[in-house]
Amino acid sequence: MKIFYYTWFENSENDIVEAMSRLGHIVVKCHIPLKDYEVDEEFTENLEQIFIQQDCDVFFTFDFFPIIAKSAQRLWKRYIAWIYDMPHLTLFSPAVQSEYVSIFVFDKVQYQELKTIKPDNIYHLPLPVNTLRLNKLLGDFKENMEYKHDVSFVGSLYENNMYRQINYLSDYLKGYIDGVVEAQQKIYGYNLVEEVLTEGIVSEMEKYVQMNLDSSYFTNSRKLYTDMINAEITCRERINLMSAVTEHNSLTLYTGSDANLVHGATCGGTVSYDTQMPQVFRNSRINLNITLRSIISGIPLRALDIMGAGGFLISNYQPELAEYFIDGQEVVMFDSKEDMLWKVDYYLRHEEERREIAYNGWKKVQEEFSYDILLRIIFESV
Repeated sequence: MKIFYYTWFENSENDIVEAMSRLGHIVVKCHIPLKDYEVDEEFTENLEQIFIQQDCDVFFTFDFFPIIAKSAQRLWKRYIAWIYDMPHLTLFSPAVQSEYVSIFVFDKVQYQELKTIKPDNIYHLPLPVNTLRLNKLLGDFKENMEYKHDVSFVGSLYENNMYRQINYLSDYLKGYIDGVVEAQQKIYGYNLVEEVLTEGIVSEMEKYVQMNLDSSYFTNSRKLYTDMINAEITCRERINLMSAVTEHNSLTLYTGSDANLVHGATCGGTVSYDTQMPQVFRNSRINLNITLRSIISGIPLRALDIMGAGGFLISNYQPELAEYFIDGQEVVMFDSKEDMLWKVDYYLRHEEERREIAYNGWKKVQEEFSYDILLRIIFESV
């Protein structure tokens, strides 16, 4: 099959091309600057011209682009989108309903919500790991002292989220939202934000924050406010949890955010996805995952990348992480700050047990989450 792969320079672009080629497909990788997700005549003309000239069979993207769905409909060709990010507003575009669109969603809650909009050609599928690349990179393992840490975390602090840029909310509204933020941080495996944003609260929010939502989309302001608040929850949670770790243990933070927000952390700067990040995961005694709160049930790619690199993972509880992996045998999960601190301390003192869990997690990723395995599922499904 000849696959037209539109890339937006996501981290996994080389991994997906390599895997598709390995499975015997021809890949036409293309990037065209895009001005609007729904309508951009120049983009559409160039996209369809390349697709036709190259005699491609199918469109493929990470994440969903309504404008590509419209091209697929015009050309009577299949468009496969593998959802890579949450939240993902374009999933509520009317273009989702096209009979030529097949969407693979890594979060079951998002999948179930999407099924109410488009019952057909919607699938649940976890995100993939390039196990061959990681095994080759790390196969002849030697400890890399540059990335050897007791505890590490790789990711954003989301300190520049939209909620923090709003400084004109009423005292009542700010107090209500801050209460929701504090409450949600104590709960794992269930997100209460959207349901506690009552019609009255949403109406009050609309006085201060205009979302400029496309009226044709199958969503509402409540959903967008929920995403905004989830980013703030994630910001506070990551800062609070990592600051708690540094009170007793050393922690290295790899981020483009302001690392000074985590008191006591060592700043490692940013690392490349392909080569440096796997070294961090393999050489750190403990890798923390603190999931973006917009991911309600799914397994974050970062968690899979850690285990795929042979790293030991301590993660907040996620329903699908608990569904696919055995807690205490392949991964370690926490359900409170106190639980996390106890487990960090315990596994820093139990080397052999930690190594065994890391190996078991690595083995599970090899068996169930490689690109080759999951891409076969996609192509068989469509």
